[in-house]
Amino acid sequence: MFFEIAHTSPNQVAIELNEQTWTYGELLMNVICIAHHLQLKIGDIVYQYVDRSLEMVCGLLGIMCAGGAYCPLSSTDPPMYVRALIGEIQGRCVLVHENTRERFSSMISEQIKMINLEHILLTDISEEVAEKTEIYVERDSPSFIICTSDTTGRNKIIVHTHASLIAGLHNLMIWDTKHGDKVLQVVASSWAIHLFEILMPLVIVPSGSLVLLPPKDNLNMTHFFKTIKDKQITILFINPSLLKVLLDYLELNNRECNETLERVRILWISGESPKTQHLAKIKSFSSQIRIFLMFGMSETSAAIGYEIEESIDQLTDLSILPIGCPLSEYRCLLMDESNDERIISPLDTNRIGQIYLAGAGLFQCYYNNPELTSRTRVIINNEEFFKTGDLARYNTKSELVHAGRIDFQIKIENQRIEPAEVEKTIIACCPHEISNCLVTTLSQDKGLLVAYVIGDKTQLDIESIRNYCKDHLRKHMVPFYFVVLDKFPLNANGKVDRKQLPLPSLSNNGSIQFVKADELLSSVVSKFDVRLSDRTVSKGNPSNA
Repeated sequence: MFFEIAHTSPNQVAIELNEQTWTYGELLMNVICIAHHLQLKIGDIVYQYVDRSLEMVCGLLGIMCAGGAYCPLSSTDPPMYVRALIGEIQGRCVLVHENTRERFSSMISEQIKMINLEHILLTDISEEVAEKTEIYVERDSPSFIICTSDTTGRNKIIVHTHASLIAGLHNLMIWDTKHGDKVLQVVASSWAIHLFEILMPLVIVPSGSLVLLPPKDNLNMTHFFKTIKDKQITILFINPSLLKVLLDYLELNNRECNETLERVRILWISGESPKTQHLAKIKSFSSQIRIFLMFGMSETSAAIGYEIEESIDQLTDLSILPIGCPLSEYRCLLMDESNDERIISPLDTNRIGQIYLAGAGLFQCYYNNPELTSRTRVIINNEEFFKTGDLARYNTKSELVHAGRIDFQIKIENQRIEPAEVEKTIIACCPHEISNCLVTTLSQDKGLLVAYVIGDKTQLDIESIRNYCKDHLRKHMVPFYFVVLDKFPLNANGKVDRKQLPLPSLSNNGSIQFVKADELLSSVVSKFDVRLSDRTVSKGNPSNA
């Protein structure tokens, strides 16, 4: 599809970064150049370890067009995490930038062929060679790989095909995309949604344009809003955490930002459900924006969606939003697994079941993990469904309302976290001092992780534990609070009573805290008072870029 648009509009600007621009014709020739250089077999995995740039987009398309599976490695992830991931996937080559080549070389000991994108693009390629370069895009061949973690803490490597990728892109297209739309690319490459930001304007929208946010400008709201205004952005993808930061900035700079969002038509919000008061606020700033919620971006590409049609007053009065209905090419069932896996009727609004999904956007498999792939698939009425692990119920409009997970999996900023992985890392840091660990989210703020540690407070160094976590885990997986207990509170059945776990005191500002298990929960509730400045300083980057 990209080739068709490029041939139709070769002189239109395809991608922009600051003052740099490539037309569709230039981007096409550069993609062909990379595909010609790579000489891949169908399904070969190629890593890409680059910062946000025009070459990043070109490399992604070049890998896919050469028949390879694109595997992004984020330069913001800890070196130990990247090493572990490469050790599991065993790819043979990586595309790098001049400014990431040394970083990659210093942290990887395996024999992986490094290919400098800038060097490839300096090589002239004749029109004759370009015309003879074969493009391999087969419907059922792997297109990209994205990673999360499973309940054991092991990396869960998700393989998508070109068919599933295209199905997800088509589901975004149904929501009023137009000729000339400009999409701002914000999200880091470790998140699946960055693919949809990049590809949607280039392969789906008729002659759209992709604008790249300069690296680290997601941390600078002044630059972020200046890009939106100067580049006349019409489509934005964000998560609830970034939405909150945007709203805080808008409220502090109301007069200056009045015109910033004038041209923004569509706001896509993915990940956990945003707060209804935040949606009401963004509507008050920009009444023309159409807001769409997306659910399912890892194993399923844009599977369930919902348009926010409620007024500001209605949103203010709502306590919970539905996640929506299955989108085009998807089928959805709610299964009551406690009752012989019976299908729940949309008319039954009282029962909760697990979401099962079928359709063109489902992933192909978990890489090198056929057991897990098989365990999450089930045949119903001669059709293969994916067991998502997410719970939901129907509302009176037959829309799905999210009701949690079947396990203790956590979702923060559209990225799933397996507590077992974090717990294992914390114990590994101090195996003699920490006998047990439990990681969960803060009940008052689901975006904050708390690690409850069983150990001796006199022998634990909070900074050493935190730094060890930073070296081994992605930044959104590092707990904000560490609370030391002498034992876990137990219920009548002898299991950990999570409701009785004490709330951490913000006065410690992310430091370790010692609490005896028999202390009353009410003794710390009164101390809880989250402020944006406290959360931002200790937690780090609140966005997903």
